[in-house]
Formats: sequence, C-alpha cells, structure tokens
Amino acid sequence: YAHSIPGQNQHHVRVVSNSWGTDGDYDPNGVIAALTDRLTYENGVAVIFAASNSGGSGAECSGDLRTNVYANTPSAISVAALTHDGSAVTSFSSRGCMNQQHTWPDVGAPGRDIWATAPRGTAIDASTRTQGDLYYMSISGTSMATPHVGGMAGILLDVAPSLSVADYHRDDHDFGDSLVGGDGTAAYGQFEDWDTANFSRVHEIELILELTARYEGMDNSCEDGNDEDSCNDIPETCYLSATGRCHDWRVGHGLTDVDAAVALARTLQLMRDQDNDGIVDNPQYTVWDAYDIYESMMTTTSIPVNTDRVRHAWKGDWNHFNNGQTGAVYYTEDSHYVWIPNGTTLLQATLAATEADLDTGQVGTLQLSIDLGDDGSNDGGQGIRLADTWYYEIEVDEAAWGKWAHFDTTGQAVTLWPWGDDLEFFESSIPYTVDVMLTLDLSSPVDISFDQRPDFYSDLDPAPPSEDYDASMDGMLTFTRPTYDQQTVVSLIQPKSMEDEQESEGFLGSLFGLMADYTFGVLFLLIILLGAAGTAGYAVRIRTEDDEAMDGIVLEQVRD
Repeated sequence: YAHSIPGQNQHHVRVVSNSWGTDGDYDPNGVIAALTDRLTYENGVAVIFAASNSGGSGAECSGDLRTNVYANTPSAISVAALTHDGSAVTSFSSRGCMNQQHTWPDVGAPGRDIWATAPRGTAIDASTRTQGDLYYMSISGTSMATPHVGGMAGILLDVAPSLSVADYHRDDHDFGDSLVGGDGTAAYGQFEDWDTANFSRVHEIELILELTARYEGMDNSCEDGNDEDSCNDIPETCYLSATGRCHDWRVGHGLTDVDAAVALARTLQLMRDQDNDGIVDNPQYTVWDAYDIYESMMTTTSIPVNTDRVRHAWKGDWNHFNNGQTGAVYYTEDSHYVWIPNGTTLLQATLAATEADLDTGQVGTLQLSIDLGDDGSNDGGQGIRLADTWYYEIEVDEAAWGKWAHFDTTGQAVTLWPWGDDLEFFESSIPYTVDVMLTLDLSSPVDISFDQRPDFYSDLDPAPPSEDYDASMDGMLTFTRPTYDQQTVVSLIQPKSMEDEQESEGFLGSLFGLMADYTFGVLFLLIILLGAAGTAGYAVRIRTEDDEAMDGIVLEQVRD
C-alpha cells in the first residue's frame, strides 16, 4: 500500500496480482478486504485474486463455499481458470455459490497447462521435473490464469494511464434475492447501502474486462473431471449482471479478450486526453461513454509494402541441465514456428551462437533443424558453417505454402566448472539468435494473413527487397492485420461537460432515485406542486393586470 500512494509511487505500482488465499465468504471487516478497498479507492490500484482450485458445482454455499474469500471482495477482480484454448471452465476452477453473485468469478483466463518458469528447490519444481525441462514447466491452476489478467491490466494501463475507479456499483443480487433463485433466495443480506457505498464500486480495469469478455458458447461448457458439476443448469437465456453482459458462477463474464479490452481502454483515454499531451483534460468521460463507440476502433487493414522479402528473427538459450548429483539430464524446449506465405520460393536461415565461455569452461556446438510443413523431416540438412554462424538455404515449393515451418535448436555442450556454490545450477547454457528470410514470387499479388499461433511464435516483418525486385512489383505484397483506427474513434467523440455530468448525477439522479423508491408519494407531491403553481400563476396574472391599471392612473395624474 505504501509503495502505491499517488505521488509516492516510485515503483509505479498500479496492479497487484495475488495467487493465494483460502476458501470462504467475503468479510467486509477483514484486513485483506479493507486493504484491497484502500488500494483500489485511495491509490487507484487494480487488485486481482485467483478464484481458487476447489471445483464444486455452484450449489455449495455458506460453510462449504468454494471460492477464495479474498477474491470475493467486490473491489477485487476474481479470476476463474479456463482450458488452454479458453473454450471451457477447468474441472478444478472454483464455482461460486449460484445464489450469491458476489462469490462468482468476474472473468476467466487460460489456466490449464500453462508454460511458466520453474521455481527451483520447491515442491512445484519437484513435481514437474519429469516433464524434462527444469527452466520451464507446464502447470495448471487459477494461479496460472490470474497472471494473464495481471498482464492484461498492465497493457490497459499502458494505453490508458487515466484508468482508476469506475463510476459503477456492482449490481447486488445478494440482498434478499438472486439472479438464479429469484426473490428471497439469497442467503447474504448485509449490504443495505450497496448502491451508494464505496465498497461496491470496481476498478475501471475490471469493468473494461467484463464488458469485453467473450461469453458466447461458454455457458454449460465444462472440462471433464469434475463429478460434482453436471454442467447443465445455466438456461439458454443467460444471467445478466449490471453490465448487461452474461455472467455465471463458473466462468464469470467469460474469456478475457485482449484486443477488445485494449480498444475500449484506448478509446476512453482518447476521450479524456483529446490533445494527447498526457494530461487528462476531460475526466467526465466514463467507461460507458467509451463503450458506445469503441468497436469502431477495431478494424482490419491491408497494408501494401514495396518488397519481395519478409523475415522473422528470435533469440533463445539452449540449455543442457545437469541435475546435481543425480546425473539426470534435461534440455530446454527450443521450438519455434514461422509461417510460410503463398508464393514463397526461398527460405534462408542463420543460427549464430556463443558456444565457448571461458568463465565457466563451457564448450558446445548447436545445429538448427528446419521442418517445412511440420511433418517430422529435417528439410534444412546440415547447413554450412562460417565462423560461429550456420547458414541454411532451402528452395520452397507450393506444398509448404500456407503452413507452419518448425524450427528447433539442438546440440551438445559441456561445462567444466559450475558458477556459484549450488550444484543444481551446474549447467551448460548457450545463447543463440536465429534469423529467417523468406523470398516471394510476386508475379501475382500475395497477401500475408493468418491466425497467429498461441505458442512459440511472433509475426513476420517486411525486409529489404532482393536483387530481383523492381518497381513493377510495388504494392504486390500486402499484410492484412487487425488494427486500431484511432482517428475514426476521435471523430465520434461527443462533447460532454462537467456541469452536465454533475447535474445528471446530482439533481436528476436524486429525483429519479426518489421516484423509483417512493413512486406514489412523489406523484402526490407533484400534483400538489402543480396545483400550487397554477394558483400562483393565476394570482400573478391578476396582480399584473391590477398593476397595469394603477400605472395608467398614475400616468394620467402626471400628465395633468
């Protein structure tokens, strides 16, 4: 808390991701809940918690509640674990109590078989060593889903640094009735001031994630392995939260969508900082204002480039891991994938590695395996070595077009003495760089457009043209990519004054609130006021006529 106070935040703490806690219900007087509220409302920090890994069906309430007590804090962002592809809830992800909406996860993110760095010397490390890579591990849990959302929160703050607490109170379905059971079915009813108190508000990051999450197809979509959950009890017409979006006790509002969330956050920032000088000049704009127009920012654009070559490069570390005195040997996963566009005629690749290190007495040799079409064959052969760089050249035919080429770095190395005192770190580590150049035939137009892989991949980039390129080929190669069209959004921004916002939230908001709570009383009062106003108007009119008559008499007297 102390390191995130505005004006004293030297480490720029804006997001806190938590993968810890215990199952139970939200205690508004609890220390962690109070600290979460203070971080959110006083310092503008987005606080994220894993929903827990206790499974359940949604029928567990009261003493058997399965979700994390800290994730159930209204101001916190509670994260459910989805399958690796985000299409279903995992068997272990905790379900909230279906009659207590405040226990439901807010959003979901992939939490099954997530590739992450391995914490050496821990129980987790010991349980994953059999996977064959001691630098990285594949592990599952809501603790693996939560960092996805933490990373998204960081991206949103990067494109929209003005994000803070939302002008939105989470809809309270826990006071006497619930979305699922109806009137009088909720067991949790202590929030009489829910619609006005600060603790029911959420961070703008949470509201953005909920409004842009993808829920379609996720209702009653469950991974096998949870015998407690029949996964068939969400009706065809989903339950709607106060956002107007589908929400349930398994996946929250659904799978987080990075592209849509960034578009919404950036739209809001453009509204607040319209001259783009980094200063918020129009704080009156809200997430709801941006939500009305943000989809106009998301578009697809074809970008022509004047070249016949594209490239993709990456860096890595090949590691030969000697697990201390046990003698077990592990190797890191060095796979990488490159898309082969239509029209590709030539693939040229280089592998440059630092194979000798005098500080550790390390000596090794690496090779690059290239598999066009990912069919298991090494199409790159042995390559040619010059100094510390290997060169590979492959003629590409149509059979490899529109497919992924699989690259893998293999080799051998030995380290004569370890660095440090821990034999667990006695290993060989060779840094390397791979650079791939593709030359295309542009006798006909070529468009590079494809769905990106979720693993071991980054995009192709235009490269300097080959010697065979001439001006007649200009514009024949295009990249079609999803883009953010900021200019279109800027043109859609409508003026909104602070006075209008305050008036609508002040007098009119209070009036509408009174009418909602005391409809008949307000109508009766309005009838009395209208009657009084009519009588007063009649009296004023009579008085005005009398005054005019008297004025005429006075004027006559003056003339005389």
